[in-house]
This record gives sequence, structure tokens and C-alpha cells, in this order.
Amino acid sequence: MYMLNKLWTGEVSPMERMIRPGSEYHKTLAQFCDKMDAFLETLPPEAKAQAVELENLKCSLNLQEEEDMFLYGFRMGARMMLDILGDDEGQLCSLFETR
Repeated sequence: MYMLNKLWTGEVSPMERMIRPGSEYHKTLAQFCDKMDAFLETLPPEAKAQAVELENLKCSLNLQEEEDMFLYGFRMGARMMLDILGDDEGQLCSLFETR
């Protein structure tokens, strides 16, 4: 497994928490959760189960997209470093190509 994957999955963690309490993201997340809970309470059991399943799929897609962006960003940074170090012929850049 690549080191970046280990960073992403939490096997290697440079920091304990990613969401700062009191940040704008934290506040918006709390609002979303409150509104989603209130909305789910208005649904009959079958519709509630479907809504939860859809939300779980959406979260899974978001995590996959974020992981791809995370890996892409690190690869882009590595390519930039190779440019700075003068790998004009691209000999080392092939190591960082996206899949």
C-alpha cells in the first residue's frame, strides 16, 4: 500500500482531528446533522431507510472523491518538486503519474 493511502485511511495520522471545533465547517456540519435528523423524523419507516441508504452512498462517494483529490494533490506536489530540482527529461516524473 502506498504511503499516501496509509495517510488517507488513518493508518498513519499526522494529526488527531481534522475538523477544528468552532470552525465554519464544524458549524455547518452541525446544522446539516440537525436538519437531516428533523427531516428523517417526518418520513415513514420505509422512506427513512431509503433516505439513510442514499445518504450513506453519498458519503461513500464523497470519501472516494476526497481520497482521489488528496492523492492527486500530493502527486502534483511531487511533480512540482521534480521541476524545481531540474528533472527536465521527465525520468523521475513517471514515478508520480496518476493511475
